[in-house]
Amino acid sequence: MRPMKTKAFFILFALIALLNINGVASKKDNKSATPSTKLSLSGVILDKNSNEKLAGVMIQLTSTDQKIYSDSKGEFSLDGIEPGTYKVKINCISYKDKEVSVKVTRSQNEKLKIVLSPIEP
Repeated sequence: MRPMKTKAFFILFALIALLNINGVASKKDNKSATPSTKLSLSGVILDKNSNEKLAGVMIQLTSTDQKIYSDSKGEFSLDGIEPGTYKVKINCISYKDKEVSVKVTRSQNEKLKIVLSPIEP
């Protein structure tokens, strides 16, 4: 009966050691990965006539599925963007749609300032 317990103990020990080696190897792989190049695009949306900040404005990167709405302060931030040039489409009820071209770079720290014109009746 003793050899069976010893054999079971050895198998259990070998499995635990194998799992630990696997875990260490996967952690090493994650550390060697290149740092993320994902960036953010942020800004504020303003009314052309009153210079008021506009809430609830949809901001969308046309070449991606990313879209967001401006907050109560008229501000927005799209995260997880790769460096590059994008067309940004801006929509708001009672305002003319707008599309702007934006270059997102690592050194970009300024906020976009987008001014929308109200639709005249």
